Amino acid sequence: MVESMQKLTIKLKELIDLYGLTYLTEEPYKVYQELLQSGKADRKTAGLVLYALVNDVQNEAKPGGDPVAFSEEIQRRCSLNKKSADYLSAVFLNLYSKENENSWKKKNLEGLSLFLAEEFVCTWEGSAVWDDGNGTVDCYYHAELVLSPCEGAVPDQNLSQLLKKNPFMTKEAIHQYYEKELGQYLDGEFEEYCTCDDYYQPVAEDFEIEYYVSEWCGKCGFELISCDGDGGDGGYEPKLRKGWY
Repeated sequence: MVESMQKLTIKLKELIDLYGLTYLTEEPYKVYQELLQSGKADRKTAGLVLYALVNDVQNEAKPGGDPVAFSEEIQRRCSLNKKSADYLSAVFLNLYSKENENSWKKKNLEGLSLFLAEEFVCTWEGSAVWDDGNGTVDCYYHAELVLSPCEGAVPDQNLSQLLKKNPFMTKEAIHQYYEKELGQYLDGEFEEYCTCDDYYQPVAEDFEIEYYVSEWCGKCGFELISCDGDGGDGGYEPKLRKGWY
């Protein structure tokens, strides 16, 4: 019983560490699925946790709380027997301990601080198709970019919302967010560059990657440290038409 309780508590803490303090409240069914998939709880125990979460039991757990009084509150809210309520009381009071509370306070926006303190590398793979009606050219571009957050840089609106929901986002997750944002921006610019003229085949290697990345950096609070990229195409491919031999 004690070992089962410890495994369950550790898994719930891992979920909070990964997704934020509100995850148990906002995603109770996903928590249930995670417990089953991880093997840290059987179906009955995971079901108890799910039932407790949808009744907001976790929001009543306080560091140093009275386990007997908390068990009674769980019984009242969830109509559970004393044995099940005692088990959940121990799990949630261990989960929301003073030690864990201090750990979460330390993690608050820690990933953002680490991200803003150093350079990071982005890789971009661009592709587009130029079509003149009679044939096509597959264009591509590969770039390795090194960026650095400017002093005083702040998260954009979308990232701010993500951090509000989960202030425990890691440095790596924030890196992935910005790499995706930059990639989508460059995808659009490369598509426009390659398809803007219906009559002249684009020269993919002439795509001004540094100009576009610098433009994005200026808008988003970053500095371009280095840029190494190259483009090309697969050659003109005539379209096959019916009736041709």
